[in-house]
Amino acid sequence: MSITILLTTIISQTLIVIPLAALTVILILAMTGGALIYYDRLYHHIERRESRSIHHHNQELALILRSEQTYVWTYDVLTRKYQRISTDGQLENEYTPIDFSRFFDRDEFEELRAVIFSVRDGVRETATLLIHGPKGIDGDEQKRYEIRLSVYQRDETGVPTIILGTQRDITYEKQRREREREELLTFQNVFNSSLVDMVFYDENGIITDINDSACRTFQIKDKAALINARQHLKEVSYFEHTDIKQLEQTHCTTLIDIEAMVIEGRKAMSVERKGQLYYEIMLYPISDESGEMLGFFLQGRDTTDLVESFKMQRESMRELQKTTEELKKHIENINLALQTAECRIMTYLPDKHSLQITSDLNLPQYELSQIRALDCIHPDCRLKARRLMNQLDHCSIKKVEERLKTVFKDQRQQNIWLTFIGVPVYGNDGRITHYFGMSRNDTKIINTENRLKAETQKALEAETVKNAFLLNMSYEIRTPLSNVLGFAELFDREHDPDDEHIFAEEIKKNSNALLNLVNDILYISRIDAKMIELKKQPTDFAAVFDAHCHMGWSANMKPDIKAIVENPYEHLTVVIDEELTGKIIEQLASMSIFYTKEGMVRAKYEYRQGALNITIEDTGRGFSQEVLPHIFDRFGRNKNEEQFGTGLLLPIVKGLTELMGGIIEVTSEKGKGTTAWVSIPCELISSEKKKQII
Repeated sequence: MSITILLTTIISQTLIVIPLAALTVILILAMTGGALIYYDRLYHHIERRESRSIHHHNQELALILRSEQTYVWTYDVLTRKYQRISTDGQLENEYTPIDFSRFFDRDEFEELRAVIFSVRDGVRETATLLIHGPKGIDGDEQKRYEIRLSVYQRDETGVPTIILGTQRDITYEKQRREREREELLTFQNVFNSSLVDMVFYDENGIITDINDSACRTFQIKDKAALINARQHLKEVSYFEHTDIKQLEQTHCTTLIDIEAMVIEGRKAMSVERKGQLYYEIMLYPISDESGEMLGFFLQGRDTTDLVESFKMQRESMRELQKTTEELKKHIENINLALQTAECRIMTYLPDKHSLQITSDLNLPQYELSQIRALDCIHPDCRLKARRLMNQLDHCSIKKVEERLKTVFKDQRQQNIWLTFIGVPVYGNDGRITHYFGMSRNDTKIINTENRLKAETQKALEAETVKNAFLLNMSYEIRTPLSNVLGFAELFDREHDPDDEHIFAEEIKKNSNALLNLVNDILYISRIDAKMIELKKQPTDFAAVFDAHCHMGWSANMKPDIKAIVENPYEHLTVVIDEELTGKIIEQLASMSIFYTKEGMVRAKYEYRQGALNITIEDTGRGFSQEVLPHIFDRFGRNKNEEQFGTGLLLPIVKGLTELMGGIIEVTSEKGKGTTAWVSIPCELISSEKKKQII
């Protein structure tokens, strides 16, 4: 386009002086030059495209040659030289016949030349031959090539000028075929001579071969007839309902019932075996490298004798195990009886002057000499023990029985008492060979007898205390109960209707008092019977202390009493039984407000050294020094039948405190008030005290 513009410009400038003919010539030349430029560019574009295509095809050809291990070379008829072509499609150096012969076996190279000359002379158009490479060095295997010859180029008269040779390395292929042939021979040898049954099925599950061992197992006389019958793998009972295409490697043992196969018509005619047999099967699907199914290889063996032997052995083992279990159970019962009764089996040998003793029939007996046995007896009983052993050494025919105190101590650090009982055992000659008997631990019996004597005395004393308690308790119960009955009877007599409200209030008050008394009696009975369980858990004591204090004070709070709670913590988390601790606080607070008419009641607490210290104090009437030692007695009364105890509240508080491992103390002065101090062990988790305002 630029050339056209340039020519137009030149024409416009010279139009005046150039003749018309010359102008025509110039235009023709300009048009011809534009066409030449166009065709030149088109030619170069097509050339580049063809070059890329040829290069691409060369690369594909080179890839095929490399994958097939194929080499290409040419033979120039005129120069009689060889030239190899690389796998990249490039020509390599030329070789003379002598140089080119080093790539092959020297003797066979002459054969190659003869074939080349036959193609050159037109005797044949193409030729194929097998030839070896040069002999290997240091024992390397000699390569083998397949060479194909053809005419690559001819002259004008049709005479071949260049012969093309394609050389393919078939060494690995030959080795593979040799291995396959050897493996096939090995397989056939193993297959036919193996002591294990072997059967081969094709990809459709049809039998194609069976070895001699399998024929002997199933008593097959005509192998060919069995194979010609085309028996299917599904006729084996285990694979009857199996999809052949989905079959995987299988190892199993199955019961083959030949009689049932005869009835069902599944038995092959050449199988002579009868009855049932247990058969172990290992089935292997066989496929090629691409995953295509080739067939199934079945390996098996007759395990009928083994199974029957195993059944007999298992039955024998079952009988032996049953006998062993019975014997073991018998021994365990004896050992249990010995353990329960704290007894030992004892054997005394007069000839050896030794004592054998054991507490478990499964363990060996301990043997003690006479001196060692005497050392185990307490000095208070050694004289008695010597007399006993002297009697045994002289082979007394009497039964021996003696109770002796030993130097050993039990868990309570009390000396153990043993009772020895033995009888003589006679041999075949009528002489006493040994004494067999038992030694029984009678420590508990003796200690129980001693305790019975002491407890009898205590029982007599406790009976007196019990009678006093029952007397006081019956008094406490009768008093509110009598009031309830008395006011209830007033309703049946003549009375002022306005007084019924008073009667009802008195009945209600005494009923509540009676109910609280019964509840306290039941609760303290649970404490005495140790039926109260501790339930410790993390508790923020600072959050619950105020509530427990006010709960105890609320029942008897009076206008002239000031209640103070000192809580120094924002939070105090401790591991404690919050329910029982709250009951202790409420009981003490209830006691303090009950004995205070006016003044002040105060409650406070502090955590110190692993314990929660709680203080409840009041300015009430207090207790005298005569009453204070009996403050925790239950309905205690003096000689004038006047109550000096506090009923059951403080005994309950003391019982709960001791249950949690704590202590309680009470100080009081007549007319000045009472202070109760309780310390309960607990585990601190976290704490934060309140900030003091200055």
